[in-house]
Amino acid sequence: MIKSGDLNSLSRKILEPALDSDVYVIFGASFIKGWLIDFLVKRKAINIHMGMSPYYRGSSCNFWSVYDNNFHLTGATIHMLSKGLDSGDMLYHVAPTTKGCSTSFDFTMMTVKSAHESLVSRIADKSIFSFRPVTQNKSQAIRYTRNADFTDDIAKSFLERNLSIEEIEEGLSKNKDSIELYKPYYRLADD
Repeated sequence: MIKSGDLNSLSRKILEPALDSDVYVIFGASFIKGWLIDFLVKRKAINIHMGMSPYYRGSSCNFWSVYDNNFHLTGATIHMLSKGLDSGDMLYHVAPTTKGCSTSFDFTMMTVKSAHESLVSRIADKSIFSFRPVTQNKSQAIRYTRNADFTDDIAKSFLERNLSIEEIEEGLSKNKDSIELYKPYYRLADD
């Protein structure tokens, strides 16, 4: 069984069957290092970052955007994998939606579904390969978080707020034009 962080300790020989591909998509991996990051960057691997870069980078980004009441910055960034954490050139953003959501947890998880749907669609129709990546403007960062930032006290204060979908929708409506998303994908389906 492979545990979090084990990927970097696996040999090329063990990973070789998985590395025989035309397209490489990274999602939910720990920080990739060594020969594997070199291999994936050289082959233009695409990373799904669950957060709106460059505003939120690091861990639990969509939690932090909701915690900060920046609902309009809850989503995903599809970017080129790089040797830095969530710092690759951006291909596009996945915009937030409350369609089909009844809780703040649903809202953040819908971004996962939307990110995957968008990437599958854009790989299938080959449009992703014509996107011109843009460099992230790191001066726009709001938070760069690590797992240690997510404490019991933070979780408790968030849960005590008991945000409703209506509050999230109101926040989205107020801030919808406050930032410009890069080539945004908007989820249209309700399922």
